Amino acid sequence: MTHPICISVDAVADSALRARQAASGVTELRCDVCDAAIEGEPAGRGLYVWSRGDELRLEEPALCGGCAVAIGMTALSAWNVEEEEG
Repeated sequence: MTHPICISVDAVADSALRARQAASGVTELRCDVCDAAIEGEPAGRGLYVWSRGDELRLEEPALCGGCAVAIGMTALSAWNVEEEEG
């Protein structure tokens, strides 16, 4: 798939994101898709998965409400099409 998928994130992942932002000096959380500023908690998270050699890397970027819903609905629609084609 070429699109990120919206997933639930637990408190540990949120803490890791905040620690990474604090270390890099970033103070404002922004949507990874549309670059809109996010106030408070993100409405969703994307998921990027890639490998480099034997190492598997994951990244869970923050998404605003509009982008989280759009990506989630697109993923659900693609899932339904795959189920129907079976």
